[in-house]
Amino acid sequence: MGFDVFISYPSPDKTVADAVCARLEQRGVRCWIAPRDVPPGFSYGESIIEAIEQCRVMVLVFSANTNASTHVAKEVERAVSHGLTIIPFRIQDVKPTKSLDYFISSVHWLDAITPPMETHLDYLAETVIRILPQSNAPAEPVVSAPPSAPRVASPAVAVAPVLPPTKPSGSSLKWIALLALAALLGGGAWWMLGNKTSDDPIVGCWKWSNNVTVDIRKDGSMTAVTFPGRWRLVDSVKSVYNFTWPEPVDNAVLSNGGRTLSGANQYGFTMSATRISGGSGIVGNWHWFNGAIVNIRPDGSLNAGPLIGRWSGGGQNYQLIWPKPVDTVTLAADRQSLQGGNQYGVPVAGSRLANCGR
Repeated sequence: MGFDVFISYPSPDKTVADAVCARLEQRGVRCWIAPRDVPPGFSYGESIIEAIEQCRVMVLVFSANTNASTHVAKEVERAVSHGLTIIPFRIQDVKPTKSLDYFISSVHWLDAITPPMETHLDYLAETVIRILPQSNAPAEPVVSAPPSAPRVASPAVAVAPVLPPTKPSGSSLKWIALLALAALLGGGAWWMLGNKTSDDPIVGCWKWSNNVTVDIRKDGSMTAVTFPGRWRLVDSVKSVYNFTWPEPVDNAVLSNGGRTLSGANQYGFTMSATRISGGSGIVGNWHWFNGAIVNIRPDGSLNAGPLIGRWSGGGQNYQLIWPKPVDTVTLAADRQSLQGGNQYGVPVAGSRLANCGR
């Protein structure tokens, strides 16, 4: 996939760069940012050069740290040589060094020195969208995953419009009855395919990669320690299964100054976050421990890229509830191992045990 914008930043300003990336991608702008978009096994420098050649705009996160970065200077020089439009996004009231000033002295700066940061991010997004050729703009907004989605985050509920009722005719009733019967039969067939558990090869005891024993039973249920789950066969030809686990709940504590969050969930995963911007309490934009940008809103909702959750609480104690983890795994041909991952990017693996210690 091609990219629209290359985000250049010094390492100490990664929090702001991630916020820029998240806001642009929410508006449908395809961004390249390191280290997220450096393919595994590829040279870091080679990946940067190729990305700059693909992009049409460079957003330069500018601060005193930028002046001290030789890598950023090389990226800017490369961008100028390839004709990219450069937008300096200044987050500190400092002037560029002579080497940088040579390349960016004549371009328009966007100052993001005064709070709130959200206002400057919105203006930056509008500026970038105006600059990008409309003929190449994406038809629909593309919401990309954050640099690294939270390991664990309630599903969004789509509410269909309510249409005024109409009284069906006799012929319509007959067709509705036939369609309902077909749907019932089709649904029954799907249920039998997805829940044929009596002789399914996945039934049994498994040792997960985190050394937890998982008991997979014939009735479609499963247990890992005290956590109940459900499993379903989704592709009988390729032996692909879905495992669904309970919603992860982060119990988080807001620091006295309101600048940091820390806590853990029921699965034993710890979390921490640093505030980027926001209002009272927990509301605002946060830089998560794994690089994700999490937007926590006053209406009780939150999101990290496409992952949508909800929150509750007040004062210093909060609960952050994320969507149920759904593992998609494939059973090996010898039926002795499982491999896959979930929607959070967490890998899943298991090996068969003789029994579950019963």
